[in-house]
Amino acid sequence: MIKYRLQGKWLVVSSIALVIAIMGAGGYYSQHKLDKQGSPKVVQAVQIKKDPVIKDSVKKDSTKKVVAIKQNSSTEGISDSELAVYNTMHKMINTKIVAEDGKIWGEDVITTDKCNELVNEITDSAYPDKVTLLQFLSRWKDNNFASGVNEHNYLWDELNGTIGKAKSLRP
Repeated sequence: MIKYRLQGKWLVVSSIALVIAIMGAGGYYSQHKLDKQGSPKVVQAVQIKKDPVIKDSVKKDSTKKVVAIKQNSSTEGISDSELAVYNTMHKMINTKIVAEDGKIWGEDVITTDKCNELVNEITDSAYPDKVTLLQFLSRWKDNNFASGVNEHNYLWDELNGTIGKAKSLRP
């Protein structure tokens, strides 16, 4: 009889310990999963393994990081086409700046053809800041990058950037 009592108590204690361990592991997992996600950012940079097609006979620099930008919950107020314009222009001006932390996510060579394509798209849009974006492109077509740091940081802010804020122009 004592043997059965001890086995019953052992079973109860083991069951309680198991429930506590499972709850602790679940709490640990959910806390760390939330920490990794953090507050939503406007863009997420995802490295692409496949090389993109380079246009305008420009040679690709193998040291550059190739990224794709995905829309997330913070960019719901921005249309996909507007997000694409910001991302393209941001990558273009990335070729002219030095980042505070040395991290630049994506570069795209500035060409007259690309500027003209963007001018056409922006002109036909209802973007709230279309005049500003058209001014940037007009200067870039004239190879005027004197305002490149401010232009980069404007686009970077619109994308809610957290890494790669511009501090100066490249020499």
